[in-house]
Amino acid sequence: MKANQGRKGFGNLLILLAICGIIFSVLGIGLTWYFKPMVQESVFVIVDLLDQIFINTEAGLVVVDNALGSAISNLDTISSTLVNLNTTIDSISDSLNSSADLIGGDLRLTLIDTQTALSSASSSAGLVDNTLRFIASIPLLGADYRPEVPLSESLQQVSDSMSEVPEAFLEIEQYILETESGMVNLKSDITELANEIEEYEQDLLAAKTIISEYDLVIEDLREQLSDFRKNSTTFFLIASLILTGGFFFLGVSQISVIKQTIDYRRREQVTVNLADLQRE
Repeated sequence: MKANQGRKGFGNLLILLAICGIIFSVLGIGLTWYFKPMVQESVFVIVDLLDQIFINTEAGLVVVDNALGSAISNLDTISSTLVNLNTTIDSISDSLNSSADLIGGDLRLTLIDTQTALSSASSSAGLVDNTLRFIASIPLLGADYRPEVPLSESLQQVSDSMSEVPEAFLEIEQYILETESGMVNLKSDITELANEIEEYEQDLLAAKTIISEYDLVIEDLREQLSDFRKNSTTFFLIASLILTGGFFFLGVSQISVIKQTIDYRRREQVTVNLADLQRE
């Protein structure tokens, strides 16, 4: 008799657990479709936020690119002027006074303006570097940003390397004003300075190329985000259907457990009744 009661209690426990499983399945299906729009909207917000970050990054790249273009233009002007000046020194000694004013005045101020532009571009590039590092840290996007030298540091190095050039212009001006006997040394200094200016210009052109590559990376990431946003609705629908199917089959299996438990209890009851009849 105690054994029968124990089996009956075990059967009731199985039925109770199966009913809990059915309730869990129904709740799972309901919560899946209840939270689906919320999760989908949250993903859309994140995608839109990343897209806005990319747009702002592109705008920053445009600012840096324009600053570099202006700096390159200034350096090209300086380089052309130095070449012409070198030719002038070879042929015309009378132009030394005006050349001194040009070097110590306009060219020096132009170079100082170029340094200022590069420093400003370096600050803007620092924001771009930080943004790209943040994007690269998102595993889902698959971006790869690991430059040997960040763009902002590269621009600042170019600007810093120019710091002694204005003083060199003043020295050249002094050479011109003091004597014409230093024409040979003057020409050598101007040639060396022209070579340095050309190197700076090449560095800036390389930086401009890097910015173009950054822009391509940003465009590619924006395209990926756009594709993800277009396909996300279908993805969430499929995921919700899969979860619904899982919860549904879980509930069906619990109904089967209840049925088997009830059949088991009926067979036990029949067995007990037969035993009682035999004893009578």
